[in-house]
Amino acid sequence: MKRIYKLGIVLTLFFLFSLESKAQNKELFRIAEDSLKILAPKILFSKDDFVKYNANERFMILLESTLLSEKSFNYPFDSLKTISKLTSSDNKFRIFNWNLPKSDGTYEYFGYIQVWNSRLKKYDVLKLEDKSDEIQSPDTKTLDNLNWYGALYYKLIETKYHGKIFYTLLGWDGNNIESCKKIIEVVSFNSKNKAVFGASIFKMDKKDKKIYKRIIFEYSASASMSLKYEKQFRSNGKDKTRMIIFDRLSPQDPALTGSYQFYVPETNIFDGFIFKNGKWNLIKDVDARNKTIKSRKSKKQSKYNHEFEQKKK
Repeated sequence: MKRIYKLGIVLTLFFLFSLESKAQNKELFRIAEDSLKILAPKILFSKDDFVKYNANERFMILLESTLLSEKSFNYPFDSLKTISKLTSSDNKFRIFNWNLPKSDGTYEYFGYIQVWNSRLKKYDVLKLEDKSDEIQSPDTKTLDNLNWYGALYYKLIETKYHGKIFYTLLGWDGNNIESCKKIIEVVSFNSKNKAVFGASIFKMDKKDKKIYKRIIFEYSASASMSLKYEKQFRSNGKDKTRMIIFDRLSPQDPALTGSYQFYVPETNIFDGFIFKNGKWNLIKDVDARNKTIKSRKSKKQSKYNHEFEQKKK
């Protein structure tokens, strides 16, 4: 069955893109987008995992083939509402990213990166392969697109130091029925134009000697944790600067320390990271008076919809 679907998609794409000399690229991309738009909801909302994976495979084949086409980088794919699309302001790269919720309450993540190849004067297409279940101590590992700590990205942050641009991603992971995760990830590209995930640019509390490549927060699936990038006051209540701000998490009972499925946000206590001298520097007790942080929701909410509400802000 999979081979039949693959063959049908490949033949359709061959026909569409063979007409490129007779029609505008934009129209061809629109036709591909219409097909993707039909498949995308099946990945999220079908009741059977087999149906989800079947739709996902077809979606990936069609999307990858479309992204490999010349001039596809400038096509917005605006009607694809169920996936994340983030583009750097310098047009260096673009990430397409989505999740597949499984019947056992866990999630698998998929995606592609279009990244500019200055030598070949074209965009390369990199497939993201979620290896989260196989990665030990993920907060300390440098990873790549074929060994990726999967997440659904909803914010791309760009900072500069000594002429170098740092790309930082905020992401969400549904994890399982007991806990969720929020992730601060750094992405860069090496001399071979391959994606590198993780960087030693997190400056933590002086007592914490661990070298972090990414920051991972895990908390109860029944809670809602805020992780945003915005202007906030520092602890002195005077200096206002742009930062990554997040809820401070703690166990519901001291006896549950280390059991992250029981961690929830502390009431109105926020910490943050400020980018300075090429590092994300941890600061504690951020004064969040200038914006209202959403109240805690005790009931379990739609994980998917919550994150795309965050993304649209």
